[in-house]
Amino acid sequence: MLDELRPVDEEARAVDREDAEPPMLTKQEAIDEVRRWFAQYKIDPDQIFARSGELIVRYGDLIHHLEQETEDGRLLLRALSRGRLIRQQHQSPGLEVDHRK
Repeated sequence: MLDELRPVDEEARAVDREDAEPPMLTKQEAIDEVRRWFAQYKIDPDQIFARSGELIVRYGDLIHHLEQETEDGRLLLRALSRGRLIRQQHQSPGLEVDHRK
């Protein structure tokens, strides 16, 4: 019973925030993000993005997966959304960068 009255420590609250689903990007925002990768890092679309056993996903496949809302596309959308949230959390106040330019 005493455990119920103890305040939750900061570490436990941080874990709860990490487990919470981040705000999702729209499909178009995710596609725009991938296109920015291509332009900014001069990525060859045939370069391998991920490999699992015999399954290979190339950078050039990412936009297709996002457009078609495949399982891989939904996973990528969640990863991009979480990545954006993490980048926003680590930026200093007032130094936010608008990547939509």
